[in-house]
Amino acid sequence: MIENLIALAVAQEVVSQKIVLDKAKKEYEASAVASGVKYRVAFDVSSRGNVQSDFAEFEKIAHETLTDSRGWIRAGVKFEKVANGGKMHVVIASGAEIEKYAGCSAELSCTVYPYVLINDERWRKATDSYNNANLSLDSYRQMVINHEVGHYLGHDHVTACGAGGVAPVMLQQSTGLRGCTGNSWPLASELWVSRW
Repeated sequence: MIENLIALAVAQEVVSQKIVLDKAKKEYEASAVASGVKYRVAFDVSSRGNVQSDFAEFEKIAHETLTDSRGWIRAGVKFEKVANGGKMHVVIASGAEIEKYAGCSAELSCTVYPYVLINDERWRKATDSYNNANLSLDSYRQMVINHEVGHYLGHDHVTACGAGGVAPVMLQQSTGLRGCTGNSWPLASELWVSRW
């Protein structure tokens, strides 16, 4: 008799907790829709290898770029920085470290899910083709973060300019602008996510 009462009390508690959790989930989803947020991505920032860049500066620029209203937030993605254990790992790394990942080159940045690997030398100097177009190092840094995070979100490279000759952020601007105007931010046509 007592065992039956205990089992009944436990079952009622489980049902009660499920109702509370379901309500919290619905409220969370409703607030996400109201704010335009479809996806939340916790990210952490770290370094690998012999990195010469100022890590604090890298961390600050990465965070500012990912939370900028011109960026992927327009596709409904909200990036939230965490100390560690993020779903996405933004890493400034030496070329020697980057080339350890399949399909990556020591010369460029690369994304191997869930790692967004930013090449330390490119971070400090950009590339000849980018510099020859008289584009700023700041714009290169924003572009390379948005480009590599675009891969994280499911985008492949594109090879042609968008409307008005503006480079899509998924154009490999590090290797050449192909007659396009340099651009650091996703175009309206790029505001989609296929990762989830």
